[in-house]
Amino acid sequence: MVRITQQDIAKVMGVSVMTVSNAFNRPDQLSAELRERVLARAAKMGYTGPDALARQLRSGRTNTFAVAFEEKLSYAFSDPFSVAWLAAFSEVMEKHRASITLLSVPAGDADALGAIQNAAVDGVAGLCGNQPAMERARQRGLPTVYCTLNRRDGSHEPGDYVVIDDHAAGKELALHLRRLGHRRIFLLAEAAYPTQAILKEYRPAEFETLVDTYADYGFADYLRLSGMVEGLAGLDVTIVPAGTNSRRAGHVAGTLVLDRSDRPTAVVAMSDVMALGFMDACRQRGLEPGEDISIAGFDGLPETAEAGLTTVRQPVRDKGRIAAELLLDPTRTARRIILPHELIVRRSTRPV
Repeated sequence: MVRITQQDIAKVMGVSVMTVSNAFNRPDQLSAELRERVLARAAKMGYTGPDALARQLRSGRTNTFAVAFEEKLSYAFSDPFSVAWLAAFSEVMEKHRASITLLSVPAGDADALGAIQNAAVDGVAGLCGNQPAMERARQRGLPTVYCTLNRRDGSHEPGDYVVIDDHAAGKELALHLRRLGHRRIFLLAEAAYPTQAILKEYRPAEFETLVDTYADYGFADYLRLSGMVEGLAGLDVTIVPAGTNSRRAGHVAGTLVLDRSDRPTAVVAMSDVMALGFMDACRQRGLEPGEDISIAGFDGLPETAEAGLTTVRQPVRDKGRIAAELLLDPTRTARRIILPHELIVRRSTRPV
């Protein structure tokens, strides 16, 4: 089968190749009548337009940007935080006629890094901090933006970021519980990696090892946990990795924490969805959050208001919007951005 080219069309019509190219790529350069004649002749000859892949190869750009998750792709559409972040990220990309590709790159899965290595994209945004996927992207020379810090000193982080001060947020919430008189507190965190023992309790002597594990894997919980631990120093504190960041994980954790004889007076989940799951477990047992046990979360999701959940609100949509802007505009000067957070105190946390 003979492959029709723009040169063939130009020769048949007696016009320049540039005229044919403009009909497809720069219609404003031609009269409407001439463009319609070129397109009609192209269609008659079986030519449907320029080869997109060839054009990308010539320009060195795809106008497509990746978002890397450490969870399955279905997570992106089930987690309220991810949904809100992606919506804002997509709105900016849409305005610039850019496309998005979602990549699942689980922590500890070396084979999955091939998704980053082979992705035809112009940059990568990571929702879960500076994970191995982001490092691989930088090795390829791709621009990267991530939305949580890996270490407290952000000046030592490679790449661009748009974050909140998770350590300060964790400490602020911890001091709130301390002022309410709570002395026995459980912290529910996302498991740092798939093989980590779920619902294993970590005592103060193990905090440093656990926190280092979270830092190494680039999880957002790391800085929140470290801030909580600092703010609760000297109290009876236990960290419980509760599985994936989901409402179900919070509910399962509730079965462990609430059915014990030495139940804590307060529980803090490192995300709102886990905290809401824990509240479900409370009500199944006839316990009222805030009265029988204090509960708090992180993120400030809209449904926390109706639930009366104390939480740390962060500007989720601003994170997504700015991440997209950083990828699209390499000339933007401020490239390491710390956004404000706010402690929202509601009825789920009360004095002991």
